[in-house]
Amino acid sequence: MKTLKNTTMKTTYKMKEATNKKEAIISILDVMTENPVWLNKCSSQIFAVVYNLHNTEKRQEWLKLMDFAEVRDLFIEIKKEYYNAIDWNNKF
Repeated sequence: MKTLKNTTMKTTYKMKEATNKKEAIISILDVMTENPVWLNKCSSQIFAVVYNLHNTEKRQEWLKLMDFAEVRDLFIEIKKEYYNAIDWNNKF
């Protein structure tokens, strides 16, 4: 009988912090470029639109056109899933 190894996926990726719209855009673009597994948990309409642009330049243009509140909300949604993933990985 085989024993299963712990197959928890560990990552060294660290999401960038943000204190303004410009930094939030940089952080969002960085996360979408890295495309970690936990990003699949994000489900807002804003996330879907930005994520489906498939091009960093187009994403950046779109994010710059968005209101600060929308960029902030998207950053918070992504950051929340980032911390959930960290918490989940630290349990095992």
